[in-house]
Amino acid sequence: MTSGNRQRRDGSSKRVQLTSGDHSGPKKKKGKRPRVAQPDRAQRKAAASRAWKELFDRFGEVKQREQARQRSKDSTP
Repeated sequence: MTSGNRQRRDGSSKRVQLTSGDHSGPKKKKGKRPRVAQPDRAQRKAAASRAWKELFDRFGEVKQREQARQRSKDSTP
């Protein structure tokens, strides 16, 4: 006697043995994700330093414009 969903051990296997090859159909496996190339450390560092240099250059330009405006205001009677 079996209770619940315990399997009978004395009966024949319910799975049919396949002849040759795998006939079980496609497996639901996830494929490998494509590898995304990361720029190397030197390129990233150079890009970051360029960005900072550009930012500081813009600040310098703004400061020069403000000083020029201030000078023009002071010289005008």
